[in-house]
Amino acid sequence: MSTNFPTLILNFDDVYTNQNQLLSVGKVISINNITQVRYICSYEKLEEFKKLIPFDYKGIKFLGKSDFHYLTYLFIRNIKIPFELVVIDHHLDFKETFDGYISCGSWIRDAIKLPFIEKVVVVTDNENVSFKDNLFRKLKIIKNDVNLLKKYINFPIYISIDKDILDKKYISTNWEQGTMDLDSFINIISFLFKYKILGIDVCGEPDFNLIEIRRSEKINLLIHDIFRIHTHEKITA
Repeated sequence: MSTNFPTLILNFDDVYTNQNQLLSVGKVISINNITQVRYICSYEKLEEFKKLIPFDYKGIKFLGKSDFHYLTYLFIRNIKIPFELVVIDHHLDFKETFDGYISCGSWIRDAIKLPFIEKVVVVTDNENVSFKDNLFRKLKIIKNDVNLLKKYINFPIYISIDKDILDKKYISTNWEQGTMDLDSFINIISFLFKYKILGIDVCGEPDFNLIEIRRSEKINLLIHDIFRIHTHEKITA
């Protein structure tokens, strides 16, 4: 693994154990000893992750199942320059949750309040996703349209990917899924690397099923290869 393209693999529930090719290109961190953090996590317990995970990692991070998508918040809160967050996801993770907690369905609500964030752009295939809260004008929703991405992106970006946007013929995750085809998915990711990249993370691993694990690993490696090819000297301090 080149130090220019660091890859971090957060192994909750040993979800990556059978993805041997992926494991060979990354640094694995076991998170099994932190409990009561699936789906939802208290802000107090959130700080426990800091003891295990180097959140100054500028490279690509694999976060496990979508259950832990809220960890994106910990990576982007360390960014100290103006930036935009681009989220590729079937869901809009902007729901309200319990006071004192962050969840996989609410984390964008926390992220959008960070001092250096200029905009959150959510790329989705979900026709049921809409947003009318004028209090959060920094939130933009795009229905799988690269041309609109060109319109909205004006700053360095952090990319967060949930594979549940993909049609089930490519992978079956443990959440309700979208219908995006793999070519469109890869095209959007490749397009984003035209911009200055501050980091990228990927979630959306399947439940334990060897066939689905192999399919997931192939997609992970595709994303990793795009990252490796396009980010030479783009990951910055």
